[in-house]
Amino acid sequence: MASEINFKIDQHCHDVKANFDVLLITSFIINIIKAFVTFVSSCYKVILVVAFIFVLLYVLYKSYWNPVLYRKELSDTGYNHLPKKDRSLHIISAQNKRKFGNKLPPPYPNGWFSLVESRDLAVGGVISVDALGLNLCVYRGEDGVARIVDAYCPHLGANLGVGGSVCGTCIECPFHQWRFGVDGACVSIPGMESVPKGISIKTYHAMEVDGSVWVWYHVDGLPPQWTVPESEAAKSWGYRGRNEFLVNAHIQEIPENGADVAHLNAVHNISIFSDAGVKYPFLNRLIGHHIWGAEWQKGDEDHVAKIKISQKYLILKMDVFPLEITVNQIGPAHVRLSFMSSLGPMTVLQSVTPLGPLLQKVVHRVYSPGYNAPLGAAMVWLEAKQFERDVAIWNHKRYVSAPAYAKNDKTIRAFRSWFNQFYSDNSISLRDALQNPLDW
Repeated sequence: MASEINFKIDQHCHDVKANFDVLLITSFIINIIKAFVTFVSSCYKVILVVAFIFVLLYVLYKSYWNPVLYRKELSDTGYNHLPKKDRSLHIISAQNKRKFGNKLPPPYPNGWFSLVESRDLAVGGVISVDALGLNLCVYRGEDGVARIVDAYCPHLGANLGVGGSVCGTCIECPFHQWRFGVDGACVSIPGMESVPKGISIKTYHAMEVDGSVWVWYHVDGLPPQWTVPESEAAKSWGYRGRNEFLVNAHIQEIPENGADVAHLNAVHNISIFSDAGVKYPFLNRLIGHHIWGAEWQKGDEDHVAKIKISQKYLILKMDVFPLEITVNQIGPAHVRLSFMSSLGPMTVLQSVTPLGPLLQKVVHRVYSPGYNAPLGAAMVWLEAKQFERDVAIWNHKRYVSAPAYAKNDKTIRAFRSWFNQFYSDNSISLRDALQNPLDW
């Protein structure tokens, strides 16, 4: 009986001590919160100033010294409707079940295609690139010129882009150190005084403009049908950053978007800052929404098309940020967008590169004058948010070869007729390209 009473007393003491510890900790936390609130209330002006200076310095840093990079992988856009549990498996299943349509055009049109960012290819640098159904080696000679050759050495098939090195203007094989000159001919073999005739590697026409190294692709082996001078914006303005997307679609779908005038007010009407207007339309008047107008037409040169776009951003019927945009589509995969706003001009340079028959890498590089660099840096993100809305559709749609055209779709019909010039009778069919895809 005595031991039972002692046990109850010990238990009671333990409970009292535990309660005391809880009260002590609670009191300590409350005192810390009070002290913090007192400090903030007495120094809030200083805190706001410090926070403002920090944000300002960060914006200036990203605008002038560390360009913005915004990248989205293939599975990042357009799959929010799938269950979160085992999401990767659901994405793979959705991609495998997708129907791409019938009578798709050839996946690799003739034209110039971006392979490598200029800033990523240093003098003496070598980069391996798989695109357009080809394995390529891109290198920059010691003379500063970027060159493109077939990736595989004709000797025993080593990949020059993986472990190869630059010697002067030559590319050297990593396997047996055979060297190939600017015309592709073998110029040196270790241990041999002279090189047997006829040993060479295939070379490709290269062009370096708009912050990228471009390759000329033509299924019939024809030389470049046009060249592109360097953009004035890329030469004289500052580089503000880039955004990059992988898109699961046919290459033609992406430039065709520009001719699809009706989609602008259907897909891009909601505020760029928030998608809340989709669920709550009344918010569009308060947070703003976009009103678009556009006109597509052929350019003065056969390989060029032009689009004139006007944009209003309305808040309570007030246009707070009007934009005028001039778009030049140069060939199948090169676009220049010139923006004129009340805060000054900007230029966005777009490239579309087929990494596989139905896999595109789309890059937007942004340039602006020094005085509106923060706007240019913001454009990297703002343009990406609008583009994501298209990617979410492209990643699930099928190509319709004979659409049910409406009256305002005449520009789509005109675009397809114009774009058809970039295909040849010998263009690789989608079926043949899928037999040996590079995007496995």
